[in-house]
Amino acid sequence: MIRSIYSGVTGLQGFQQAIDVVGNNIANVSTIGFKASRVTYATTFSQVLELSKRATELTGGTNPKQIGYGVKVASIDKIMSQGSFQNTGKKTDLAIQGDGFFILKDGSGKIYYTRAGNFDLDVNGTLVQASSGLKLQGWVAEPDPESGKRFVDTNKPISDIQISAGLSMAAKKTSYMTVANNLDARVGPSKTVMTLSGYGGNSVDVKILFDRESGALQEPFSDYQIYRAKVYSGSDDSVDGEIYIKFDKFGNVVQSGAIKQSLSATATTDGSLTLNNIQQDDGNYTFIIKDSNGSILDVQTSSVSSGNATISSEKIVNGGNYIVEIANDVVDLQTPGYVLSTETPTSVAANQIDFTYNGTTTSSPIKVFVRDGNGNLVGEYSLNNITNGTSYSLSGVFNPSGTYTIEVVREDTVNSVVVPGSGEPRFYEADNPTNFAVSEFNSPFYTTSVQVYDTLGNAYTLYIDFVKLSANYYDGTDTFKNAWAFRVRNASGENIKYLSNYETGQEITSGTAGVMTFDESGRFTGIYAFDPSTGKVNRGESIDAIKFDAGENGDGEVKIKLNLTGITQFAATSDAYVTEQNGNAQGTLESFSIAENGDIIGTFSNGLTDKLGKVALAIFNNPAGLLEAGNSLYTESANSGGAIIRQPGFGGSGSLISGALEMSNVDLSEEFTKLIIAQRGFQANARVVTTADQILQEVVNLRR
Repeated sequence: MIRSIYSGVTGLQGFQQAIDVVGNNIANVSTIGFKASRVTYATTFSQVLELSKRATELTGGTNPKQIGYGVKVASIDKIMSQGSFQNTGKKTDLAIQGDGFFILKDGSGKIYYTRAGNFDLDVNGTLVQASSGLKLQGWVAEPDPESGKRFVDTNKPISDIQISAGLSMAAKKTSYMTVANNLDARVGPSKTVMTLSGYGGNSVDVKILFDRESGALQEPFSDYQIYRAKVYSGSDDSVDGEIYIKFDKFGNVVQSGAIKQSLSATATTDGSLTLNNIQQDDGNYTFIIKDSNGSILDVQTSSVSSGNATISSEKIVNGGNYIVEIANDVVDLQTPGYVLSTETPTSVAANQIDFTYNGTTTSSPIKVFVRDGNGNLVGEYSLNNITNGTSYSLSGVFNPSGTYTIEVVREDTVNSVVVPGSGEPRFYEADNPTNFAVSEFNSPFYTTSVQVYDTLGNAYTLYIDFVKLSANYYDGTDTFKNAWAFRVRNASGENIKYLSNYETGQEITSGTAGVMTFDESGRFTGIYAFDPSTGKVNRGESIDAIKFDAGENGDGEVKIKLNLTGITQFAATSDAYVTEQNGNAQGTLESFSIAENGDIIGTFSNGLTDKLGKVALAIFNNPAGLLEAGNSLYTESANSGGAIIRQPGFGGSGSLISGALEMSNVDLSEEFTKLIIAQRGFQANARVVTTADQILQEVVNLRR
């Protein structure tokens, strides 16, 4: 009977400890970082009244007879499950999502661990646990002596994390700059299409394609851009007309003309040039004056009388050889099926082509079209009439070894498109002005800017101007696919120089700007030296860097390596910009934040950010084996294993959540359930003790 009393007492003791554990859990339901505990039980020893017996041939076996002596608490386990998070908005509050503990150290060097991340800054800027003053451990960033950029060496021992309010970022000279993203392939005047009513009721489809004039008068970065428009009619790919057209930067036409004839001439006096053998009707024409290399020198308006004209320009020099294109305001397009005769020249010279007409004699005005071997129109002439079997000579600029075809048509069978002389780029049918088409104009200019710095932190605003030259830019020597000219300007007036080698500082010798090229897929293919005054590109000299003198601001030379290889040319909006430059002004720390990987990121007054340090975490093989030290702290125990230092988010450690705290993982509903069970268990064991006592009382009473 005494045994039952002892068993009941062990039950009372066991359930009393369970109530203690549950009470502690409930008391810490709002304690940040708290981990709940649970109680498990095991039997104590048992008295053997009779051993078991083996079975025999006569009888079966019997089990042992044992009476237990109660229960004991087998373990009190820590439940290390994740607690929920509470947003606080305080940047120094941290919660761990996953495994790991914050590492804290006191003044004597003793290490503690905690899940409670309610940290704050002390008077020295050290991150400490608000309740105990223990210092948070991690890695402090060190500045790179070369770049000035701070970096965190996680191979070094952890230490106190200190964030000084007066922390500064040193000024750094820009030495590298990257420009990336897109330049719009669709810039300039767009393709224009229209349908002419046509002679005899035969409609003619017309297509007008624009490209930059390779020998343009204005340098590429001026406010005016000159284009050469090619006119295609019908279904073939031969050129049926060419137009000289000059736009301002807003897309308005300021000058234009349809090319009729090209002549070569030598000046006999300065300032003027006399042209003979002009085979156009009398009237006013536009004269495009080019040098022998095809570069436009000047554009003048003058009158033609009886096939002669005198043009004046200060660009004309006595003895100079010139090519002059004669243009008016109408593009003539022959109607298919109305050619009187197609002839082969009897002779071709540099300045003249001869042919014999073998068609029907007519007294009507005649148009003569001269085409090259590719079917492209190279000259257009006017005759008052034409006679069968008669030989004719046409003046112009021809290749004596070239192949030409001459087409003769009646002037009244020719369709005409009027070229816009000014304002909106509107093309219209000559005898039906209501039939028109307007060319859309997208500016070929694009500019982006960036601030760069000298070694003293002085800021300089650089502008990078881009302008598309041509889809097929010919500089008189070589052709460049999808060419864009670019230049760099300094807003404060310092002269920009271009370098072919960043390391040696070698300046380019063949230009004052650059040209970029792209392939048919819009991918960058090269960057070359460019002379805007001549339009010449030097494929043998590449641009690697720029430099300018910052001496007037107390510094020396600023040299910047230029990387443009990330620019593309797709049919999309231009959005190229400087994605990276490695310089900065001096700055002072204004604020900081803590990333999920533990990086402490400082924001400085110069607008830049930099790493200030990194929070460290400790993980254990058996975190439930840690020893509670009060104040939500743990220390290592014999069974927890040693701390393994990790960066947050790596090597099995959890990530950090800034501006939040991990709450207790106590589940109140579960704890109250355990409390009820413990209470009933305690009551039941108490009844065992009182029942045994009553029985013993009856035994004592037998003596009466």
